[in-house]
Amino acid sequence: MAQIPLDIRPLEPEDWDALGEVYRAASLVEMKLSGRDPASFKPLTEEEDPEKFARTSSAIVAWVDRRRVGFAAWRDRGEWEGGGYLSYLYVHPDWHRRGIGDQLLKRALEALGPQAWTLTPAGNLPAIKLYQKHGMQIVKAPAPGNTHCNVRLALPTSRKSDPCVPDFGIGT
Repeated sequence: MAQIPLDIRPLEPEDWDALGEVYRAASLVEMKLSGRDPASFKPLTEEEDPEKFARTSSAIVAWVDRRRVGFAAWRDRGEWEGGGYLSYLYVHPDWHRRGIGDQLLKRALEALGPQAWTLTPAGNLPAIKLYQKHGMQIVKAPAPGNTHCNVRLALPTSRKSDPCVPDFGIGT
């Protein structure tokens, strides 16, 4: 795969609207893969309050030819500090299979360290394979054929690699 001219930098407030479009387009693909109803899609502005997001998360944005094409975000501030939770990794479908998600994930894992873990819909096999390529292992998965639930993946060094530890809440 030929390298594309990619710039990755920290999220800035003026990126928010463009990331909403990346999130929308990529989420609709993810929903299709996991058998979820696209009518249940919620825009990024409904999923996250930008001010609260800035207080709890770090994020990076991938640019190609002065266009925002992907982003990764992780919770690492306040009560989330040291928790290792990768909350978002999305690449616009027009830019899939070009190594952008790979590079975003690599940078996110460098920031998250040995506690890294994430959730993804069971039917999102491209995402699961990407996480596994970077050393994450499936910790919890729904019964075969149930693509409506999430899979938890974690680095083997993460406390979330123990399936008895809840995803969120007490014991995190």
